[in-house]
Amino acid sequence: MNRNPLFGATALAAITLALATFSGVHAQDGSISGSNLVVYTPNEEGMLDSLIPVFEAETGVRVQLITAGTGELYQRIRSEAANPQGDVMFGGGAAQANANVELWAEYVSPEDSAMVDAGKNVTGSITPYQADGSNLLVNVNAAADAGLEIGSYADLLAPELKGKIAFGDPTASSSAFAQLTNMLKAVGGDYESDAAWDYVRSLVVQLDGISIGSSTQVAQDVANGEYIVALTYEPLSLNFVRSGAPVEIVYPAEGAAFLPATIQIIKDGPNPAAAEAFIDFVISEEGQTIIAEQTAGRPLRDGVTKPGLPALADIPTIEEDGAYVSTHRDEIVAKYKSILEAQF
Repeated sequence: MNRNPLFGATALAAITLALATFSGVHAQDGSISGSNLVVYTPNEEGMLDSLIPVFEAETGVRVQLITAGTGELYQRIRSEAANPQGDVMFGGGAAQANANVELWAEYVSPEDSAMVDAGKNVTGSITPYQADGSNLLVNVNAAADAGLEIGSYADLLAPELKGKIAFGDPTASSSAFAQLTNMLKAVGGDYESDAAWDYVRSLVVQLDGISIGSSTQVAQDVANGEYIVALTYEPLSLNFVRSGAPVEIVYPAEGAAFLPATIQIIKDGPNPAAAEAFIDFVISEEGQTIIAEQTAGRPLRDGVTKPGLPALADIPTIEEDGAYVSTHRDEIVAKYKSILEAQF
């Protein structure tokens, strides 16, 4: 497995793994053994280290990882469309994948029938593999020092939090965009209401002009105590909780949307058979169990449960209108951008 940085993303060391005997569905006839697979991914190291070596060992495929933020990777895939260099986009939200559907090859895995409804491939090209929930990540020490109890989006407007909230860039980051649509729906009831956008304007003032480029950095800065609270997502947050950082996951009282993270095969990529095998593996019982037990993600395969996190039934949740968000993504981003420009 090789990890290569992209556009200034944090460099990850290249790792060479000895390939073991494999038994995957595609690999049994040797059709992909010895082939390469170029995976573009914004996923965290724990997810990649848990899944990729097992896939390589079972299929004989050599994986090269190109790691960067979701927005950077989409930009690269689009720029390479006439001569694709990558095979798979692994990670990012369904709304962004749907907004760029022309970039993907058609493929529905035979494993799709075993997924829960939220994990079904309903487009013919976009495969959900885990549920990412938007949440707040609170530095408990910093919050206590400030005399704050943070349990909702409304609490983020406390004067003491001005300049102390870590948030990404919804125009480039899929997790930040998911947070934006989450707060619009949770606070205002829909994506167009005055109440929803008035809240966003107030939050932008609280951000004090700060926008953090990396999703990981958003959480890291809160763990380090540079900020008191982050607007982030569950798998990344859980990794920081497990690391022993003084942070806790808070699901906003107004409600959290749990959205599928997805995998797509890049249209006309150089290794389509290996790409199909990779999708089959990630949503197989084995792959989903690895996600449940060894990573911070919530699997979407029927019968595979997640230890260490509250059940969705115990979390205040909302339902995102995925069709609306996909259709109006550019408008939502443009409106957020105009609020930033007007404020700063």
